[in-house]
Amino acid sequence: MAVPDARKRRPTRRAAAYLVVVAVLLGLGAGVAGAVRSWQDRCEVVDRYALAVAPGIADAVTDVLARADTGCTSFTVSVAEPGDVTGLLGTGEGAPDLWIPDSGSWATRASAIASGPVQTILTPIATTPAVLVARVGQVPEVATWRAALALPNLRPGNPLRTGIAASAIRAALAETEDDAVAIGTVRTAMAPLAQRESDRVDEPPAGSVLFDLIASDGGVGVGTEQQLQEYIASHAPETAAPGTVALEAVVPDNGSILLDYSLVVTSPEPERHRAATAAARVLADVFATQWARDVFVEHGFRDPAGHALPDGAGLGEITTMTLTDESIAQETLRAWAVLALPIRTLVAVDASASMNTSVGGSTLLQLTEQAARSGTAMFPGSVQAGLWVFADDLGENGQDHREVLPIRRLDATVGGHTQRELMNSLSTAVGSTAGDRSAVYDTTLAAFRQMQATYDPRAINSVIVLTDGEDDEPDGISEEDLIATLEREQNPARPVIVVTVGITAGADAEALAAISHATGGTSYIAQEPGDISAIFVSALADRAG
Repeated sequence: MAVPDARKRRPTRRAAAYLVVVAVLLGLGAGVAGAVRSWQDRCEVVDRYALAVAPGIADAVTDVLARADTGCTSFTVSVAEPGDVTGLLGTGEGAPDLWIPDSGSWATRASAIASGPVQTILTPIATTPAVLVARVGQVPEVATWRAALALPNLRPGNPLRTGIAASAIRAALAETEDDAVAIGTVRTAMAPLAQRESDRVDEPPAGSVLFDLIASDGGVGVGTEQQLQEYIASHAPETAAPGTVALEAVVPDNGSILLDYSLVVTSPEPERHRAATAAARVLADVFATQWARDVFVEHGFRDPAGHALPDGAGLGEITTMTLTDESIAQETLRAWAVLALPIRTLVAVDASASMNTSVGGSTLLQLTEQAARSGTAMFPGSVQAGLWVFADDLGENGQDHREVLPIRRLDATVGGHTQRELMNSLSTAVGSTAGDRSAVYDTTLAAFRQMQATYDPRAINSVIVLTDGEDDEPDGISEEDLIATLEREQNPARPVIVVTVGITAGADAEALAAISHATGGTSYIAQEPGDISAIFVSALADRAG
């Protein structure tokens, strides 16, 4: 997302410099394009910065930039949900120079995991209250946001991706942050909503898509006053399709929380960050002008103080609430992640010769297969799982691992069999070709990288490694190098945890524990063969990290 400079230079100070804005939103028309070319002609060097903007405010930002004078500085605007930008900041790869999320809280959250500095320059640029949206005449009357969270037909959205979806939870916490017991009731009310999300296979609807769904199917959505103003304007009676259902918004009796759009510098590289900070201050001066604030109001936003929209638009004056302790919200959203995100895991099973050791009439591999059967039977079809086996020279071209099953939902059907059934065919998949050596370390790293490459932000992504021994691959990566690589390549915003399971006491417990610890995962050791099934269930359910 970052846009490199045509030439590495700080913004020019020429007095005759004029605005250069490159907007990649919706197009700005021939008149603006001509103006841009004219302004560029007056600049010896154009300094370009990538600006990621939350969807709701993107049109307004583009409109302001089209009219502003920012000197010989160009801003390439792209639309991105705040949760997605936070993920980019974890590694810095593709991170924007500047960012306008839909809540100032995102900067706090991102700074804890970002690979570089995250600096708020202006907050807020504009505001809009969180609202409940439903068909006209069907908006429920609720006294508090806690009561709103308990509505049976509430469509909250994904609070891990958008500040708008998180606003209902933040408002409920703002009502209760001085009462530890009451905070607990917020999490209790939130739990069913989060668990409902674990069965979803796609992102929950938001914005106009959500409003269309409410108009057609009913229910109550979490949105903003600005979103509904924009939606109503685009669905005016004279232009709306026949049968279009009108929507309206309310806030609970005790008011609402304001979404406070902020300007944040996010470029991870120090020199680039300093230059982007200077550009951000120029942009902040523009956003602080009265004419720019008027543009935001034209787009349905309130001013930074949250005053009611003019001409009777919107909800009028409302009581605004503030959440003063941001750590409460972050802890609650972590709880949402544990409850809402489904399991997505790659199970890697040691298939070396030692797994054919007989214990009580069954081999260790057969006991592991029985554990998989017992474990997968306890989880819903929404769980996604894949299967690898590993031993020396097991895969193609001497590879130490082989994919038996790609990651699919357990209820997915392939060739007349469900993924759940196919996961229970370990011994058949391995056959008698397994070698004597166990490449635990190489396989762990390969599985970790595979999960990173196919990362699903709507799931808890993990690797489960099951082995009865220790790594004895002479040409493989060492334990020290594996751990250092896992720690270096782990992205806090897109974490992949490694859960290790030692099958019997013969496993290298110390090494397995160190591997799991490097990624925030857990390590288990089955002291007795009979423990394998229970431990496999725990490993499959592990949501550490």
